[in-house]
Amino acid sequence: MIRKTLKVVLYLVLSILILILCLVTAWWINSPGEADPIIDKSAKIISGSISTIDTLQIGGLKQYIIIRGVDSTKPVMLFVHGGPGGPEIGMMKETNRLIENDFVMVYWEQRGAGKSYSPDVLPESMNLDQFILDAGELSQYLTKRFKKDKIYIMGHSWGSLLGILTANKYPELFHAYFGVGQIGDQYEGELVSFEWVKKQAQLQNDIAGINDLANLNFPKHSDNYADLDEFNAAWDGYIGIERNYVMKFGGGAMREVRGILPLVKMIFLTHEYTIEEKLNYLKGSDFSAKYLWKEVIDTNLFNEIDSIQVPVYILQGLYDYQTPYPVAKDFFDQLKAPEKKFFAFEKSAHSPNFEEVEKFNSIVRELARE
Repeated sequence: MIRKTLKVVLYLVLSILILILCLVTAWWINSPGEADPIIDKSAKIISGSISTIDTLQIGGLKQYIIIRGVDSTKPVMLFVHGGPGGPEIGMMKETNRLIENDFVMVYWEQRGAGKSYSPDVLPESMNLDQFILDAGELSQYLTKRFKKDKIYIMGHSWGSLLGILTANKYPELFHAYFGVGQIGDQYEGELVSFEWVKKQAQLQNDIAGINDLANLNFPKHSDNYADLDEFNAAWDGYIGIERNYVMKFGGGAMREVRGILPLVKMIFLTHEYTIEEKLNYLKGSDFSAKYLWKEVIDTNLFNEIDSIQVPVYILQGLYDYQTPYPVAKDFFDQLKAPEKKFFAFEKSAHSPNFEEVEKFNSIVRELARE
């Protein structure tokens, strides 16, 4: 009997070791830190395509951009990722490579995030004003590199705050601004989100959710806290619980994705990252949020921008309760622009660029043609 038990234990241990070895091998194979070529159906590199990882000095700091496009002469789109500290190259490659047919997509790994994360990044440089300067400097570089008078800029989530402020500061650089999961006033947005999840918990008779949310204290404005650490502690404790229910009830990153594992898998499979960079991804996310979340909460775009000199197009998921739809629509309604249009995505939450790809790309393509 003892020998039989030992054999079973040894079999289980061996199976676990083999599984770990397979996972490590798969991780290593999928982590060359190199740009994937853009290929056709016969696996041949498409002539005239572009797929590179560039290292630049932006704002006195080494930062990375990943450039992908089927045709290198197409219009250039600077994609400003969310987070703060959440680069989206892995998610875009997994869900929406088709946008590369219409644009040269430039995925900027922002200061302190993704491939641009480094322990040498100075905390005092992690502020919204510096990021706007970085985005302006990068946009000027892209106009020169691709010999364009202007480029497009698209911001998602946190990137929508940074993106529209950049377009407002440097209107001469941009044909238009595209906002996805648009921030207007994130503090107000968090209040809307909190009321929504409490209502959903009641409607779905989620007893655990009802109790968790009833015991959750909504954080105050930043001037009510002694320092940044106290502010972050209050928000970390709140977000850690509230966002779980936003995702559970279909208002998170994607309406049909109710957990973080699919998103983690997309990062895991990103060839543009080395193993070290994948391990640093979470460090960069935590580092960025620590120093930037206060500005996300404190910045009210209703007060910052009442008019802008470039066309503005907002693409918003109807079920978005990370940057809630009602707040984005109110911000859009009060904004003055040479041209503006608002598009609702009725099957999407926070990421219509991942969720309703065909509709999303068709709208962006047609607007660019106009």
